Amino acid sequence: MRLRGIVIIPRLNGFFELKDTIVFRSYGFRSFPINQVQAAYRREDPIDGFGVALILESSQVDLDFGLPTFFLAQDSVEKISEAFRLSDRLTEKLLKRPWGGVRPFAMVHHFC
Repeated sequence: MRLRGIVIIPRLNGFFELKDTIVFRSYGFRSFPINQVQAAYRREDPIDGFGVALILESSQVDLDFGLPTFFLAQDSVEKISEAFRLSDRLTEKLLKRPWGGVRPFAMVHHFC
């Protein structure tokens, strides 16, 4: 697999709003061919927020190894971490509150 982009996608009212995707880093990726898709995650109790996604394309290594294979570079890890920090800030701004869970997030002003 080859990394084509690191994107931040808003999820609102149970739908990924692909038309509003933030292309955090592009390595050839421009936009999605559709505007919106229903989010399967928590379909019964949707949560609004922003998610980080990697846009990948097939490469020769997938054929050679017989499975989709992605070699992750240190620079990509750093850019992905930056994208997560931005998605957390955007989600906090959207929700106007902190949240718990696997990746809890709170800002100082939540405690004042």
